[in-house]
Amino acid sequence: MEDIRRFLHTLYGLFEKGTRIRGILGCFLGGLFLNIVIELMDRRSLSAVFVLLESHPLAFLENVLILTFSLSLCLFSKRRWFFGILIGTVWLGLGIANLYVLSYRVSPLSAIDFAILQLDWSFIGIYMSIPAFILLVIAVILLLAGLVMLFKKCPKSPVHRLFNTAVSVILLCACIVIPYLPTSLGFGENTYTDVIRLTEDYGFAYTFTRSLVDTGIDRPEDYSARRVRAIAAEVLRTKDKAPEDVPNIIFLQLESFFDVNRLKDVTFSENPVPYFEELKETCPSGYFTAPSVGAGTANTEFEVITQMNVHDFGTGEYPYKTILQETPCESIAYDLKKLGLASHVIHNNTATFYDRNIVFPKLGFDSFTTLEYMNHVETNEIGWAKDKILTKEIVRALSETEERDLIYTISVQPHGAYPVESETADIKVLSGIEDPALRGQLEYYATQIHEVDEFLRTLTDVLTTWEEPTVLVLYGDHMPSLEISKDMLDLSAGGLFETEYVIWSNCGVGGADRNVKAYQLSSRVLELLDINVGTLTKFHQLTPWRGAYETELRTLQYDMLYGDRVVYHGEQPFEETDMRFGTRDITVNTAYVRNDMLMVRGKNFTPYSVIYVDGNAKETTFLSEYAVTCAADGIEKGDRVTVRQVAEDGTELSEAIADPYGD
Repeated sequence: MEDIRRFLHTLYGLFEKGTRIRGILGCFLGGLFLNIVIELMDRRSLSAVFVLLESHPLAFLENVLILTFSLSLCLFSKRRWFFGILIGTVWLGLGIANLYVLSYRVSPLSAIDFAILQLDWSFIGIYMSIPAFILLVIAVILLLAGLVMLFKKCPKSPVHRLFNTAVSVILLCACIVIPYLPTSLGFGENTYTDVIRLTEDYGFAYTFTRSLVDTGIDRPEDYSARRVRAIAAEVLRTKDKAPEDVPNIIFLQLESFFDVNRLKDVTFSENPVPYFEELKETCPSGYFTAPSVGAGTANTEFEVITQMNVHDFGTGEYPYKTILQETPCESIAYDLKKLGLASHVIHNNTATFYDRNIVFPKLGFDSFTTLEYMNHVETNEIGWAKDKILTKEIVRALSETEERDLIYTISVQPHGAYPVESETADIKVLSGIEDPALRGQLEYYATQIHEVDEFLRTLTDVLTTWEEPTVLVLYGDHMPSLEISKDMLDLSAGGLFETEYVIWSNCGVGGADRNVKAYQLSSRVLELLDINVGTLTKFHQLTPWRGAYETELRTLQYDMLYGDRVVYHGEQPFEETDMRFGTRDITVNTAYVRNDMLMVRGKNFTPYSVIYVDGNAKETTFLSEYAVTCAADGIEKGDRVTVRQVAEDGTELSEAIADPYGD
């Protein structure tokens, strides 16, 4: 006991007298405290934090060291207390943000979420009430004021730059090395990129930090021209194949859609999706493995369109926000152009979300019709556009071209956040859900997908009599952001990552049921149509049962996007399209002043049409699809009048030009 007392006394003396040791020890204790608090918010249980410590001790230490390293940066400033508190506050803010994100979706916060948030701030109104937003603003203001006061009043400390640099370097090296230690020490599967599993197994700080730096596809160890040619040998030898009469092909990506009858022991006042269940019985169908749960629409979309596996990319990465910002990529749109199909995207939401307005030209699409180009749009209780508007837009896209069409349609109606109490929830949960909050959310969700089910019936009724052969592929992009656990699902009917798909047609397309992953769906559809065009279509159709299938796919993806493009003979064969917005042009016929108002007449205006006079935006009133108006103050003869479609984030999408006013 005396020896322990002496040791503690010595340690106290070092802490009391040695500013260098005191600073490092303070950072470590701060990192430990932050990690416990952040993990407590993420797992919502202190016992779950200790489970992480017990099952993955090295992973727990990795998170502590990441936080310690970030806190150690404060030691390079004389105001170490201020910068230490500032860094700690940032991490606590990330932990709180993660807690808030998890309350609306299953996937935890990752770095890419901040890039997505920049796209459209209007979505905050859906996930946060006005009072809550006001409280948040007040809290941020008070926090900033507190930090300013702290900066002015905090004491100054000596800076031991050489010692602090050495310690920080050691901490950084430890953070880099630990994840590569053997599985037995706490880490394993260092390559997996699913943020849900990664956070659950290895902690929030590690996963979030990894999402900051881990992007793209790592170069395969055996990557070479010879290796790519060996993998693609059969693909390159196979000639393009297609029937003489290629049908219209419509992909319908249903937001957060799944058959709620898969929930064990849960009964509803009526079947929410009777028509979808009928389609599953009469059409080729199967389970559809999405790359994420509760969120991540763009990644499901990326997999279906490109036939690439998004899990080969970085942690929590959205290729829409990284590689596809600059680089065109092979897609079903480019592939089907070889067969003469025009390609369109239809989405009853804003064009700029997920940077789709930037990405889709790099995926080969000819047109993009979004909310900004739609009229008579109904919205649900929380503000999302109802999907029934898509029937009209799909028919319009089919009608506006002479050739056959590929139409990729993205729905939005069943999107979260789901209200606990709903005024419009007509379908009730009769049994199986005890939690009143979850029961209320599920009732709202069931009502929304019931309306989607009715939309599907209407759409197929219209397409049944369409004079051209047409194939409709419909599937849920991911499970909804509800508190649904594995235990609540009949796992024989798919897990948390499985929704379902159906292939309907008006021309008798049949085939056996088959379960697919998202990146296999397109090749599956084309196989049933006897179409084999495009590198990855051929690869998926020719080699899906080969033992090295997943590894070879990863190598091909790397070669196509980041490597030497051996499979394309060293060339970039895809050019970005001159994509138009909308399937019908917005036109301006006349502009004139009447009763101190500038009246602009034309065609196909929407509530997103904005009048510009000599390049300056005017506060515009939408009258009808044929007329918009604004105040005529300061407008003179000869001024240039245009009408632009403007997204909610202010992005100008297209422009219709009138003759100068008064000419």
